[in-house]
Amino acid sequence: MNSHPLSLRWLAAAILGTVLWTSAWGLEPTFRDIPYGPHERNKFDLWQAPSATPTPLIVHIHGGGFYEGGKGGFWGSKDTDLARALEAGVSVASINYRFLESAPLQDILRDSARALQFMRYNAAKWNLDKTRVAAYGDSAGAGTSLWLAFHDDLADPNSPDPVLRESTRLTAAGGLIPQATYDFAKWPEVLGIPQYVWYLSMLRVAPRYYRLWPRQAVLEENGQKIRADLDMLSWIDSSDPPVYLYCGQENTPLTYANLFRYLYQELSKKLLDRAPKPSINLDILHHPAHTRALERACNEKGVSCLAVYRDTPKEKQVGVYDFLLEHLRRQ
Repeated sequence: MNSHPLSLRWLAAAILGTVLWTSAWGLEPTFRDIPYGPHERNKFDLWQAPSATPTPLIVHIHGGGFYEGGKGGFWGSKDTDLARALEAGVSVASINYRFLESAPLQDILRDSARALQFMRYNAAKWNLDKTRVAAYGDSAGAGTSLWLAFHDDLADPNSPDPVLRESTRLTAAGGLIPQATYDFAKWPEVLGIPQYVWYLSMLRVAPRYYRLWPRQAVLEENGQKIRADLDMLSWIDSSDPPVYLYCGQENTPLTYANLFRYLYQELSKKLLDRAPKPSINLDILHHPAHTRALERACNEKGVSCLAVYRDTPKEKQVGVYDFLLEHLRRQ
């Protein structure tokens, strides 16, 4: 007996809907919204790799300028890498952290540190190998991952909180379109722009990111200590883990001439619906100068570093998961 056409169409639609839903929402985490601290955003998701022995762990830290984004953005778009990691016996976590509306940058970075310590403290509960932990992210998540990789261990053996006694050191780290430092007063040197341009912008940057007035951030001892603590470049030394860096943006020199070319480019987009070539990139948050500064510092300090750029030959364009999985397996 033949099936009714409506039934066949319904079945096809149901199958297609299931495929699209799976593609959109990705692999379900084993545990969702695990709290690691008191704030409502102090939560993470965990995908547990099936294994009879403790598994290595990759921690994903989302981007968004420390004012937007979330761990939910990890789903779907990262399915291929996530599936690869789980198949290789590596568990994966994706964390949320407080935003600038709730805390200054120096405290936000320590949210990610605490999440890492919390996972280590509960390693036996989730069958994790606390000696093999990597972190990576894009933009703000990249800077945070590199800050954890380069910063001295934040473990406090005398803390009354047992979570804070755990190590924050990493086996490997990855930064996609990273910032070189969160000592914003160093950005003119990193980007090759006049000092006065960035000091003018500190009128907005210091209160927003440090919760300090510009004078406090630049001249006073407390501000200098905060900036030094957030300066990934100055923390780099030979004891640090191997890092992966990626930036696929145009390496446009940040000159006044290119500023005018950029304005012409944007005007052309709006009026002519096309952009002149080559494209002018004045994105100071993700400019390749950040990545090159980190690469130079790693090379100078003897830290193993793999950097991939827009012009890197295709056969050498290794992905971040290739890098992290290789180093987690090595140990």
